Amino acid sequence: MKLVITILEDSSTDRDQLSVVLNSWSLDRNFEIEARYFDSGEDFLNLTEFSSTDSHLFILDIQLNKVSGLDIAKRLRSSGYSGQIIFLTAFREYVFHGYEVHALNFLLKPIDKNALYLCLDEIADTLIGHAYLYRSKQETMNIPYKSILCFSSSLHSVNIMTVDKLYYQYASLNSIIGHLPREFIRVHKCYVVNMAHIYKICGNTITLSNQMKVQIGPSYLKQVYADFATYSSRFDI
Repeated sequence: MKLVITILEDSSTDRDQLSVVLNSWSLDRNFEIEARYFDSGEDFLNLTEFSSTDSHLFILDIQLNKVSGLDIAKRLRSSGYSGQIIFLTAFREYVFHGYEVHALNFLLKPIDKNALYLCLDEIADTLIGHAYLYRSKQETMNIPYKSILCFSSSLHSVNIMTVDKLYYQYASLNSIIGHLPREFIRVHKCYVVNMAHIYKICGNTITLSNQMKVQIGPSYLKQVYADFATYSSRFDI
């Protein structure tokens, strides 16, 4: 799997910093990146056709010289581009313009490595897949990750709780968790939950979106709070 990124940035310092962070993420996540760099909006417009872009992500400096990053984003969207857009800016007041083009995030300069990592992780998880492959003796099917509340172990099987149904599969949590997107975290030796469905955490008790309560194991407590805080604020700047 390869993540294709187009970057429009006229500052060589910021381009170099981006390159370092992207290469670091690629090595850390074992995920190939193809990065294409442009010094200006004009260079990009002269060398590409919007309708044929294959980039999964555009990273755009808001304050390019003549054609701004916001102008490029608007033209991308009007041409039908449905991939992700991240803006780079030194000024917070530009943030609200992102809603016009459904930007994934705004990153303030100098670029925070962890903030960019979170964005890339989100995109990579989407590319990997949207569904869990469920197999039983009777059927094989894809269960959308967004509908799964939690996995729980029961003797030699795993229960898969979704928003509307409970599935059973002969497997172990250990064999499953390594293949799940990052929003799934282990909270107990018997439970893996989807942070997208956590309604609240109070003490050592998680309440899920269906009001089901899951106890956090003592050895997982600190990490669960840290992971959920990071997930909840992953697009804050």
